[in-house]
Amino acid sequence: MIRTTMAAGLLIMLGAVGALAQTGSTEGEIRRVDRETGKITLRHGPIAGDLEMPAMSMVFQVKDPALLDKLQPGDRVTATILKENGVFYLQSAEKQQR
Repeated sequence: MIRTTMAAGLLIMLGAVGALAQTGSTEGEIRRVDRETGKITLRHGPIAGDLEMPAMSMVFQVKDPALLDKLQPGDRVTATILKENGVFYLQSAEKQQR
């Protein structure tokens, strides 16, 4: 009985941790790169996936600081967005060919 209860509790905790992170994909244009704060402003189309968000401009923190040097305003990108513990991150971004 105790093992069953502990196992059920562990599964609930693991499920809760997984629910804290959501991802989505979108295409958009880099509007601003702020190296001091580690943030990028992206004007994006609808975000598909777990996030299901409409098109808009948003400021994202970056998961990989290398993105701050790789991207510049005006770049068109295909991006992966991560929402983790209520914070939106630009997880990855690949430049599109013009």
